[in-house]
Amino acid sequence: MRTTKLALGALLPALLVCFSLHTIRAFAKHQMSTPEMITMAKTAAEHEKLAAHYEQEAKAAKAKSDEHAKMADAYRKAGGALIEKLHFDQHCDALVKSYTATADEFEALAKAEHEAAKQTKP
Repeated sequence: MRTTKLALGALLPALLVCFSLHTIRAFAKHQMSTPEMITMAKTAAEHEKLAAHYEQEAKAAKAKSDEHAKMADAYRKAGGALIEKLHFDQHCDALVKSYTATADEFEALAKAEHEAAKQTKP
């Protein structure tokens, strides 16, 4: 009797996990990609959601830009023939420029989506 209860006690949580996997997978599939979000954006709330997504992307690009600026400074401080020969600092400077431009573009997209949200009928 005790063995049966222990077996059922172990089996029940395993079954619950198995049956929950379908729900978890369905939720994961429900997350939309950015192109899907763009295509589906018809309401002000959907445009605001896109704007928030773009603002997050801009924030991430700014963080990468800051990181590479610090890396460039570190390479310059470290100095040495190898660093001068391979131009590590210049690679970082190029990435700073690229990530900064990316952040600017995402901010422009966010601004446009905020404007689209204002102009969308409720």
